Amino acid sequence: MGAFRRLTAFLIDYDPHEPRLEGPLPDRVLTERVDVALRLTPLTAITAFLVVQVIIALFWDGPYIPYLVALQIGSVTLTVCTLEGCWRWRSRPMPQQIGPRFRAMMTGLPLLAGLLLGSIPLMLFVDSDMQGRLVIASTCAGLIATGMCLATMPTASLAYVGPITLGSFVALAMTGELLNIYVALLLAFYALFIFTAMFHLRRLVTRRVLTQIELARQQELTNLLLNDFEAHASDWLWETDAELRLQHVSPRLAEVVELPESVLHGLRFDRLVGTADALARANAQDEGLRLLLSAMDARREFHGLQIRLSISGEHRWWSLSGKPIRDCEGIFTGYRGVGSDITVQKQSQERLSHLATHDPLTDLPNRMLFQTRLDDLVARGEATRFAVMCLDLDEFKSANDAFGHAVGDALLKEVARRLRGFQSPITFVARLAGDEFMVLHESDDRAALARLAERLVAAVGRPCRIGDIQLGVGVSIGIAVASGDGESDLVRRADLALYRTKNEGRNGFRFYEAEMDAQLEKQRALASDLRGALDRGEFHLAYQPQVDACTGAICGFEALLRWNHPQRGSVAPSDFIPIAEETGVILPLGRWALREACRAAHAWPDAIGIAVNLSPIQLRHSDVASLVEDALLSSGLRPERLELEITESVLLDASANVNSSIAKLRELHVRLALDDFGTGYSSLAYLRRIAFDKLKIDRGFITDLPGEDASLPIVRSIVSLAKALGMTVIAEGVEREDQRACLVELGCDECQGFLFGRAMSAEAATALVVPESERAASLMQAS
Repeated sequence: MGAFRRLTAFLIDYDPHEPRLEGPLPDRVLTERVDVALRLTPLTAITAFLVVQVIIALFWDGPYIPYLVALQIGSVTLTVCTLEGCWRWRSRPMPQQIGPRFRAMMTGLPLLAGLLLGSIPLMLFVDSDMQGRLVIASTCAGLIATGMCLATMPTASLAYVGPITLGSFVALAMTGELLNIYVALLLAFYALFIFTAMFHLRRLVTRRVLTQIELARQQELTNLLLNDFEAHASDWLWETDAELRLQHVSPRLAEVVELPESVLHGLRFDRLVGTADALARANAQDEGLRLLLSAMDARREFHGLQIRLSISGEHRWWSLSGKPIRDCEGIFTGYRGVGSDITVQKQSQERLSHLATHDPLTDLPNRMLFQTRLDDLVARGEATRFAVMCLDLDEFKSANDAFGHAVGDALLKEVARRLRGFQSPITFVARLAGDEFMVLHESDDRAALARLAERLVAAVGRPCRIGDIQLGVGVSIGIAVASGDGESDLVRRADLALYRTKNEGRNGFRFYEAEMDAQLEKQRALASDLRGALDRGEFHLAYQPQVDACTGAICGFEALLRWNHPQRGSVAPSDFIPIAEETGVILPLGRWALREACRAAHAWPDAIGIAVNLSPIQLRHSDVASLVEDALLSSGLRPERLELEITESVLLDASANVNSSIAKLRELHVRLALDDFGTGYSSLAYLRRIAFDKLKIDRGFITDLPGEDASLPIVRSIVSLAKALGMTVIAEGVEREDQRACLVELGCDECQGFLFGRAMSAEAATALVVPESERAASLMQAS
């Protein structure tokens, strides 16, 4: 059964797996089939009518006159009806759908015609002689063949051919002659061929109709898209003739070039995108335009060529694609292509490219562009002489924290504006990050570089007003010269010189010197030695007295960390404390100092307190409250006797962790002292937020006392402020009696300095305050 189906599918070109037609498509297919059939039906009707006339003329003298008269009447009637129906079909628009009545008529009329013509062999064949039978057989075979005209409508074709074939079979069988049986068999083969051909033609017509429908749909869609494209899209279509003159001008193109379509039509393409000498201009200025005109001159295809042109004085960017058109003989007939205005995209790309290489806040070149420029200078070789300047703003962080990031950003913009004034063909200014700027200057003349650095310091150092706030920041500069300092690690060397400038007072400049690397190596060696120094017992605490300003009685001691290096001897705290903070060693070191100070103070009288400095790293990265509580519990020291000194720089950069740590310390009832007050952008906000017990005046304000300089009113204001807030005031760095007297007059409560004693060992401190009978003696009397 499967083989028979495959053979049948092969013979009639039928795919059993082909999906059935659904939806509106079958109505269109049926209409097209009917149209094809009705266009051939008049020929079939006239042929059948003529065949009937021949049969009537041939058999009119016989006994078949009544039948022949009826045959003539039926033939005339069916022919007239068929021709009239076909005429009406052609004279009217093709319907969208074939109704049931029309379908019935399409089957009924062929069936009547088939029955009428199929009666001819039944009525005339048996009683005819050999010649008559031959004519009737030939007539039936021809009539069956005319059924091919209805092949696109198999039902109508079968209704027409079936009765003729059946009548022929019956007539041949009625004779009982063997020859007629063979003729009937041949007629059956012929009829089978006709029926198979009918189904095959039906499928061919169906496929043709479906193809036409799809092509019409695609053409309609294409036209719709093209119309919409030209009406609304930002792109446009263009077309030229063989002389490269515009033939098709879309409204969008006319809108873009701001010219009427009538003016553009016939305009040469090179005049549209350039000038009469566009190629010459392209060679000099526009690579895209040169490639475009070169491709068109060589009749080559091009895609996405970007050209820059001017329209009404405004620079625009176009992207053009085109394909040469040739006729059937290969002769060039013009170009057809599409264009688009990509000005906005180009500007966006340029903006993104600018943002990738420039700082978004100051619009100065950023680190990437600076590195590119530096690499270019280095790549030029030894003949190029240049210098790298590393700039860092002084006290910017304090200003930023005190007045907010908005003021800090505005300050950076103003500094960048001033630095931009130094840009020139040989001077390149960039901002790397934060308050760090870089300058590349193509000269190795140290005198000229020094003058440039002085001008930079003066320009940045001018006071500036941000809103209602007047600020003044300085700048520290480090300079490394390529010709003298080598071309490798220039940035690092300039950075070393910068740190030297900061260490020597800031707001100035220094050139890199070879000994700076030695200093760096020294710091690295200290950092290496610092690890494990605590375990080796190299650290100890020294205690400097704090006394009552009026009586000189000892109120307490400040614990000061000291490092005795096995080879270097005593290392200054200013040398190792920053390294300890940077490496994290300050955390275990601070924990040990806190426990050791509490242990030593426990042996002193209750009236004597102990002050311990807290590092900003401790407040940010450890549970200070737990460490303090542990030190108090292990030593037995009462919390009120422990005083923790916190620098105001920690509070200016106070994070949530810092604020939380300070709150927990207050809960332990230890005393809090604000150290180095007045050295930065001292803010009253944290004095109101945090209840400090003591305020410590920096030694920088004490040195010039009691002279009537700027320090005196500042100290007076600090003391008044602290008194108003209920805080004890202590001044450090007191070295002369007149300084002490001035501080007493100003209302200072406590003093600390060499006048009262230097830092001493725990044993020496204990000897000053124990036994109890000597506790009230002043340190000056003891000395």
